[in-house]
Amino acid sequence: MDPLLTANLQAFVAHRPTAAAQRSVSLPGLRSTANDLGATRRDFERQKLLEQRRKRGSMVFMDRMEVDASKRAALQQVSAMRQDADRRLQLDRMVERMRPAPEKKGPIVTTYGANCLWEGHNRNLNWAPLECY
Repeated sequence: MDPLLTANLQAFVAHRPTAAAQRSVSLPGLRSTANDLGATRRDFERQKLLEQRRKRGSMVFMDRMEVDASKRAALQQVSAMRQDADRRLQLDRMVERMRPAPEKKGPIVTTYGANCLWEGHNRNLNWAPLECY
């Protein structure tokens, strides 16, 4: 996997600690793993990171050093990009698109707003401060 994708995945996992995961340390019997959708989503990202760590473990010394250097540079780039709210949302969407599609349980019924002229017409826009215009 690309070092930028790996760094983004690592930042995504580190940025999103859930309340259930934090509570499970103090109250282990409280969290139910069967019905916890957030746990399965976190497991996918953690599984991808684990694959990268295993791949790194099978490399020779110089290749590991090269991968570590590129990973460190990519993590700095990703952390700088995640400071902007719009870019953070794009990076989060990139991670969410990596997940496998959920199983379909029946027909999908879509609805459209009567006032929407195109896709995304009803989304709120984040405008820059007036000094920028």
